[in-house]
Amino acid sequence: MLSQLVAYARQKGLGAEPGFTQKEIRWLVGVSPAGEFTGLIPLNQTKPAPDLSQPEMMALPGYLRAQGHAAEQAAHFLADTCAVVFGLAERDREGNIKNPEEHAKNLQKQKTFRLLIELAAQQVPLLRPIAKALSDPEQMAQFLGKLEAQTQQKGAERLKPTDKISFFVAGQCVLDAPDWHDWWRGFRARAFPPANTGGMRSFASGELIPPASTHPKVTKLGGSAFGHALVTYDKEAFESYGLSQGENAAVEETAAAAYRAGLDALLEQAETLGDMKVVVWYDQEIPEEDDFFRDLFAPSSSEAEEAQALERARKVLQALKTGEAPPSLRRARFFATAMSPASGRVMVRDWQTGSLEDFINAVKTWFEHLTIVRRSGDRAASLPGLNRLFLSLQRPKTPEQKFDDYLKPIKTLQVPLWRAALNPNLPIPYGAMARIMESHTAEVMTGAFSEALNGQKPDAAALGRIYARMGLLKAYHIRKGGRMHMALDPHHPSPAYHCGRLMCLLAQIQEASAESEINAGVVQRYYGAASSTPAVVLGRLTRLSQHHLSKMAKESPGLAHWFNTQLAEVWNALGPTLPRTLSLEEQSLFALGYYHQLAASRTKKDDPPASPETEQSALFQE
Repeated sequence: MLSQLVAYARQKGLGAEPGFTQKEIRWLVGVSPAGEFTGLIPLNQTKPAPDLSQPEMMALPGYLRAQGHAAEQAAHFLADTCAVVFGLAERDREGNIKNPEEHAKNLQKQKTFRLLIELAAQQVPLLRPIAKALSDPEQMAQFLGKLEAQTQQKGAERLKPTDKISFFVAGQCVLDAPDWHDWWRGFRARAFPPANTGGMRSFASGELIPPASTHPKVTKLGGSAFGHALVTYDKEAFESYGLSQGENAAVEETAAAAYRAGLDALLEQAETLGDMKVVVWYDQEIPEEDDFFRDLFAPSSSEAEEAQALERARKVLQALKTGEAPPSLRRARFFATAMSPASGRVMVRDWQTGSLEDFINAVKTWFEHLTIVRRSGDRAASLPGLNRLFLSLQRPKTPEQKFDDYLKPIKTLQVPLWRAALNPNLPIPYGAMARIMESHTAEVMTGAFSEALNGQKPDAAALGRIYARMGLLKAYHIRKGGRMHMALDPHHPSPAYHCGRLMCLLAQIQEASAESEINAGVVQRYYGAASSTPAVVLGRLTRLSQHHLSKMAKESPGLAHWFNTQLAEVWNALGPTLPRTLSLEEQSLFALGYYHQLAASRTKKDDPPASPETEQSALFQE
């Protein structure tokens, strides 16, 4: 993985030089050529900036003292927080400093920050106005007052002590100027010479190199402002054979900086799956229309566009198989990793690689397996993105729930679901099916399921969860070698599937009868028992339905005939007896049969014939 991240950084021309990184700069301080602060400029941009790793920060004060300078605390160069650069303290409502010890430490860092700029200004004229302004106590006090006033603003104009700040000199952000780069490179080389100048085999390049003693932290994973280490060895348990620090995972400093730059760039565009960040990249440039990674997580809300994307994938695969695609595409490989933060470290949850053709085929197959008919029965429903699909495994989060607590019951399913999406031969995890059935049955019995499907203006989120769940149940059975269609399958081999169909029809008969008010809620009352012990419940409901059908035959013969035809079809598929019990997997087939029958009842080809009972027929229209 390290070597592929290094290659990606170089392919994209990312600034991967040791000692340099990208930092989010919230504010700039204008400085005149005469060395006077001229104002505060909001920026909110990521800028190239000098960088020190945590071990380098720890070693910096000692190096400066050895050179005859007073330094107690380390600071960054050219860009740091407002608390460090200007000594801005966080205060409570009464104006008291919240953390006096932290503030005292920041004032020590402020001296080091000013010292670094003074040292650099001796060789870099661009920095001399900044050094002069920072060394003027009167100017510093006045500008600190301006910053304190800005902390009282509201919204986007509010300034915080932790905001990063830099300088605007000679018409540009000083971080954009190359003037200071050579001085910074020389300073780092003198302050932090490599501890091991001998040759060790690099994990990133395979070359014999002097290993970096420490590796830079990944900054874009989230969860901590200090970043996370992808390669770390801060415990004795991580060391062996008398090796220390970076010698345990030899990577040259340039490669360490490159893999961090590459991973940070990918994480800025990462997709979310539960609490994981997922990234995919390729070993060469590929056309945007051939990159289906985004489609996995954000399918279009338009069924036409989704069909177009699926057709696009089929065409690309055909071109790859027949040799019509450019050689670069035929040779391209993908790399995918899922990761999450864990106590200052990067936890790599999954790593996969393969050909571009493998990846596109996986996406195409994933969508084909997930495709389910929409409630109107006339076309496919919108496909769910992976994260929405994952969250649909359980009931919606309540406002008082913390997201971490909400995820706990399904957290272990994140990686298996991600792997299933990228590997058509892998099964959908049993636990995912079990979670769906628990949530689905609960929502059917509370009426939320029927409300979402039958409402004139249904909750789009609730309807989306139903489509996601039914689609994933369908995919579960396909991956197990079963037979599942997008819509109603009158010849499905499972009795459990047809039991679900029967339950749907029996409920519709009662709802359409003259006694519909009395029998309202039949689905909520009987669905749970019918899906687990169909022989007992469906047998009873079938007997009750005969009364309703007899009465319906007198008042609405067309509707009664339609129901009898549908029941005959289901009983023909079921055979003479109903199953006594259904396993959880069979209950999921029951759920699919129920849903498919409900959707099929709403298609024009299955509508009851036009008759005086048109008002009752409307029950089966969307």
